[in-house]
Amino acid sequence: MRYYLPSDDLYIEIKASVFNQIKLQAEGEYPNENGGMLAGRYSADRHTVYIEKVVVPVEKLTGRTTFMRNTNGLEKIWKQLAKEGLRYVGEWHSHPNGSTQYSGTDLSAMIDIEKEIAIENPILLIAGVRNCGLSAHTFYCYKDNKLFEYKKMIDLKELFNGLQKQMLASLNVDREYIGHPGSKGDATEQRWIDFLRTYLPDRYKVDKAIVIDSTGNVSEQMDIVIYDAIYTLFIFKQDGFMYIPAESVYAVFEVKQDVKGNIDYAAKKVESVRRLKRTSIEMVASGRRTPARPLTKIIGGFLTTTSSYSSIKTVQNQLEKLKGYQTLDLGCICDTGSFYVDYKETPPADIEPTKDIEENRKYIEHVYESREVNKIKFSDKDVSLFTFFLQLVSYLKSIGTVAAIDINAYLKAINEKIDEDI
Repeated sequence: MRYYLPSDDLYIEIKASVFNQIKLQAEGEYPNENGGMLAGRYSADRHTVYIEKVVVPVEKLTGRTTFMRNTNGLEKIWKQLAKEGLRYVGEWHSHPNGSTQYSGTDLSAMIDIEKEIAIENPILLIAGVRNCGLSAHTFYCYKDNKLFEYKKMIDLKELFNGLQKQMLASLNVDREYIGHPGSKGDATEQRWIDFLRTYLPDRYKVDKAIVIDSTGNVSEQMDIVIYDAIYTLFIFKQDGFMYIPAESVYAVFEVKQDVKGNIDYAAKKVESVRRLKRTSIEMVASGRRTPARPLTKIIGGFLTTTSSYSSIKTVQNQLEKLKGYQTLDLGCICDTGSFYVDYKETPPADIEPTKDIEENRKYIEHVYESREVNKIKFSDKDVSLFTFFLQLVSYLKSIGTVAAIDINAYLKAINEKIDEDI
């Protein structure tokens, strides 16, 4: 548990086990106040205090609005703590049925403590307690006859682990209790779609869809397509299927319950998107006409709940065998780990991608064909979901914005053309 005082760049770290001791002592004395002393150590720069022990006073006076203690009988305890490298760092006490705002009495007590112990910036912890247990708590720093409130910091590991457990539980419920294979697959796909819709920035849209190009070619139906929310100029919906133009696509993923037997299948579906003929034309950005940008890579991967393989090495070996448009960039096996594949790529020296769209397509194809695996990195299984997400966001950021669609290329299918200027 970490706390931060921005005005002075000061931190507090307290172990959960130590805080639980305070919680139990505060609740155990309810409806009376209770309290004690805090022992810990400072970082070398004295910006962080690590609270590691709670010292219970031998002599104390408690009441519903009163807590007083003295240090009688604690000499041996403090000597032992000193041998462990610990020292007095502050106080704690409870406020039964009250807030964690300090009182005038609390401030006066801290003024006296600073004089008595000659400590710089002692800490005060106030724990609010009600009949249901500990309700709130606040750390304060005493400085210049004032108390300054620390802010609780977010434990990112705890946050990520909570998100991971929630997602995995949902996926396992679908896997265990939905009997029909088709319905089970649909439910799993929707879990992943909802996750990405929730956490990706609004500039991206996420759907199950078929990707099309201006010649009428189509991809396989993709379980997840991440595409541009602003520059996707049209989306077709017919007979329950959604069709998205290839130019708008950032990433595609195959979703399965188990990775076993599905890597090659996912790779072929990704290939069906990458092989489509994308267009790119000049566009107006911030009032200025900019040239057509080179085609970007389309991120490809798979998302699964589990792996029945005995070793992750089997997954790595299969990923290494993929070539060209079938190469996969990243993925997530939720209960095993997420991964990314780092490739060595050799851009063709004899092809100029900005010359025209045909040269552009040849260029991007040669880049994919040149891919050789440098390394495949798997994350820890406890943070597989969020490492996958952050890696995806990093790739999306590196792509930037998709190429502008040549609308007239699509209109050739009906022998029509539009006026591009107003």
